[in-house]
Amino acid sequence: MVLSGILIALLATLGQWWFFGPITKCLVYPLVTGTLVGVFMGDPMMGMLAGANIQLIYLGWISAGGTMPSNTIVAGVFGTAMTLLSGAEPTLAITFAIPFSMFGLLLNQVYMTVNAAWIHRADKLLEKGNLRGVRLMNYVPSFFVAFILYGVPAYLLVVSGSGWAQNLIETVPESVISALEVVGGIMPALGIAMLLNYLGKKKLLPWFIGGFFLTVYSGLGITGVSIFAAVIAIILYYNSSKPAEEKKGKTVKRLTVDKKINPVTVTGDANAIQPAEEYTKRLSKATLVKTWLWSTSAESCYNYERLQALGSANLMLTPIRKLYDTKDEQVEELKKYMIFYNTEPHTIGPIINGIACSMEEARANGQDIGENDINSVRTGLMGPVAGIGDTVMQGILFPVIFGIGVSLALEGSYLGPILAVLIFELLIYGCGYMMFFTGYKQGKTSLLKILKSGTIDRIINSFSIVGLMVVGALAASLVKVMTPLSIDIGEGTTTFQSVLDSLAPGLIPLGITLFVWWMLKRKVNTGWIILAIFVLGIAGYYLGVLGYNG
Repeated sequence: MVLSGILIALLATLGQWWFFGPITKCLVYPLVTGTLVGVFMGDPMMGMLAGANIQLIYLGWISAGGTMPSNTIVAGVFGTAMTLLSGAEPTLAITFAIPFSMFGLLLNQVYMTVNAAWIHRADKLLEKGNLRGVRLMNYVPSFFVAFILYGVPAYLLVVSGSGWAQNLIETVPESVISALEVVGGIMPALGIAMLLNYLGKKKLLPWFIGGFFLTVYSGLGITGVSIFAAVIAIILYYNSSKPAEEKKGKTVKRLTVDKKINPVTVTGDANAIQPAEEYTKRLSKATLVKTWLWSTSAESCYNYERLQALGSANLMLTPIRKLYDTKDEQVEELKKYMIFYNTEPHTIGPIINGIACSMEEARANGQDIGENDINSVRTGLMGPVAGIGDTVMQGILFPVIFGIGVSLALEGSYLGPILAVLIFELLIYGCGYMMFFTGYKQGKTSLLKILKSGTIDRIINSFSIVGLMVVGALAASLVKVMTPLSIDIGEGTTTFQSVLDSLAPGLIPLGITLFVWWMLKRKVNTGWIILAIFVLGIAGYYLGVLGYNG
């Protein structure tokens, strides 16, 4: 158990210490961490199934602006480990994960607070001209904080052995276990409702209903519904008659950017910055690639005070070293990146870093570009770019990918986590690389045109259609609750479930999902919703009203 404990401690640490986003960001998803915990503890299948069940609660998990509504890292790692130690069924993993997730919120607050100390230390090192020290501050202290807060407790949990955990499960009456299975059957409705709340613009809600009943009537799997929905979305996108900007009053609130761009007029010709033949100082392709790779660690020292500031300074250190010859020049140029900064850093956000490199190159070659001009562009774009990245990636694509992965995993296929991870990595690497070099080559002009043209709104609407149909299919497939109620009529017995199925299959899962969504729309705290689901599931089981439909 010692080796397992060490490996799981490192897994828990890396889940919080995002030193290399393409890999470590994947560890916030319980489907991935659950499978890895299973591998480390010698039971990959049970680990995958436990992680998949935990993932169901957090399908709608979105971390934006430094907030973390639930600590899915702790839920996935600790919840799966506890499930394997106790020998419980994977469906009970949810009941272990939820308390760990709540405790994990406290750990995240401590982590983000303590990390603020390292950026102050980096300020002092920068004043002394210690650029290497600034880079180390982005990585080393935050690793040890993550290890102490996450790694040590994970190690202690695993090496404590399975005896006490198995005794705990054995002392729980069988009826309570059955009641908790009903809770587990209802709980996915929360994750699905969170996605629905994020995607559910009124005009698009019929797609959710369509995905739900397409699944219950046809038996089509999640992958099949995704393909079907993607075809519809592509057709609708290409048949859009006009861009959103030509449709008066038809804007998407979360991506209204017209009033947020260009808060300060750039004195130089920043819109047309291109590497020119007369430049004496040029950034090579190798330097640009390195800069893009450094951008994947923008959240290594994520903190409440300046969020991604230290990560931004770390990534810009590479081009600044190439463009400026003296240490004093390098220090002065790097200081402007130590201010508050936060955006979606891995897929869409790198376009801002590419623009910054282009502007730094022009500045180093004598163009009329001031440090305020560079920061005005960066801070002016970080909000809209985060809106696009968080909406398209965190809000639509990643949940769809991991929703499909969960459905495959629950069928016992390792293809579930493997496929989810591969597509996740492809999106982060491919989009991040492309957006970085787009920003470098074309500056901010092309981005502003895209933002204001309505193209983004149409793309998001198309992705939303796919997302809503898949969410509907998930509700039909993964909310596993029914009613065992029956009445005797003459010599026969009629079950309420058969009556409901004759009207429309899946009405109870659909009704519960919509009710949870209604509570989210009413701003009910998710903690209260989780409590309500526990009460509903346990009371419904003992009253004979609800049962698990596994």
